[in-house]
Amino acid sequence: MDRDQVAAAVREVLRELLQQEPPRQAGGPMPTAPDGMLVRARHKPQQSPFDPTELQRIKDATPARLAKGRTGTRFLTEVSIHLRAEHAIALDAVHSAVPEDFAAQHGCIPLQTRCTTHDEYLLYPDHGRRLDDASRTRLEKEGTRGADVQVILGDGLSAWAALEQGPELVPALQRGLEAAGYKTGMPLFVRYARIGVADEIGVLLGCKATAILVGERPGLGTGDSLSIYTAHGPKLGQDNAEKDCISNVRPLGFPPEEAARECVLLLKRTFAAGGGGIHLTQSGT
Repeated sequence: MDRDQVAAAVREVLRELLQQEPPRQAGGPMPTAPDGMLVRARHKPQQSPFDPTELQRIKDATPARLAKGRTGTRFLTEVSIHLRAEHAIALDAVHSAVPEDFAAQHGCIPLQTRCTTHDEYLLYPDHGRRLDDASRTRLEKEGTRGADVQVILGDGLSAWAALEQGPELVPALQRGLEAAGYKTGMPLFVRYARIGVADEIGVLLGCKATAILVGERPGLGTGDSLSIYTAHGPKLGQDNAEKDCISNVRPLGFPPEEAARECVLLLKRTFAAGGGGIHLTQSGT
């Protein structure tokens, strides 16, 4: 097997592991509302922090490492091995890459920031917040001007997350926005993308808002997690306080279809309030 075949096989195994739901015993499956959104049930506080029934309920409700036990001052062997495996997943995610033909396969205009290598992207964050000259020219020639919302997919700090969630999330978000009456532009894919590159794209295209879908900085075992950052009235160097975020977009968090619906609702509130972030919060909408 060559390097690409090995990488594909590893991704497939990791995908299967990460998509395994934690067992739910006493409480059964999480309840859902009529629109499919998860209902976070409220439970009465427990009098004792050592209630074994309550502890088991909490452990069954999350893939997080809770009450794993110890041997002396050390982790149990099984826990230690799992931690090392999850660290390896995170490390692989940081160094993953999107194939050259990915944008074309998914109907996106391919762009690149000023970074020329992955190492440069990791070492110089500012280089990932602006497009290179060739991409600026291509965007001005092929991009959609004056859209209500411009959808952008970026590799970010986990290209694997973009590969796993992007193909489902981008069209779901486009459909949801258009069904809600918003004009969307031709979707874009940006290599070596930081969140701030959406500012420049929004200014160049003169759109009313941007939504950039970007691979999150991986935590232990969460290399497939994507975030959506929305910004109203994009401008260069726009402060993050003016933006909103939906994180943990992945099968074990916010599934892509559900995240797309939530993003549409968020943008509706943003447009109604005339701004996002702190402005949206202060408006009370």
